[in-house]
Amino acid sequence: MNKLKIKLFIGAFAALLILPSTTHAYFTTEQSVVKITDDTVLFTVTYSFGIPGRELYMPIGAIRSNNGQTPSPYLEYNIIGDKETTFTAGTAGSLVFTNDKDVEIRNNQYYLPASESADFTLVSLVTIPKESQTQNLSLLVTSLPFTMVVDGNSYNNNLNPSELQYYRTPEAKF
Repeated sequence: MNKLKIKLFIGAFAALLILPSTTHAYFTTEQSVVKITDDTVLFTVTYSFGIPGRELYMPIGAIRSNNGQTPSPYLEYNIIGDKETTFTAGTAGSLVFTNDKDVEIRNNQYYLPASESADFTLVSLVTIPKESQTQNLSLLVTSLPFTMVVDGNSYNNNLNPSELQYYRTPEAKF
């Protein structure tokens, strides 16, 4: 009888390991760069986000980083040049999009119900002046804030730099 119980336990444990998991997380799934013209680059960073048992609010807006000077409700990014320096020349326009039809907009943010996940894409169009086209450039997300709702209470959170290091595009070659 003990051998039967052990076999059932091992079988149940193995089934749990094999079955797909329903947990969600936050991770980047794709990064891209496309030169639209000689001086205009389109950067994209796609990421999936969701936390089991928690409602989430995610940013729609995106801005070039203010380097932590003031807390921002927006996704922030830097354009990175040679030797990992921040490139400040040029102009940029950016937004975060989702094509998940079940994601609502509430309070000027994307709203995810508890335990739901969605894919988001930062789209940034950057124009580089001709005189500044002396180095290759990539985009790095430096701040990804989100609000988590637990038992009706809202908590402001942010991914940390070790998590954000993967939210980087390939280089645009100039």
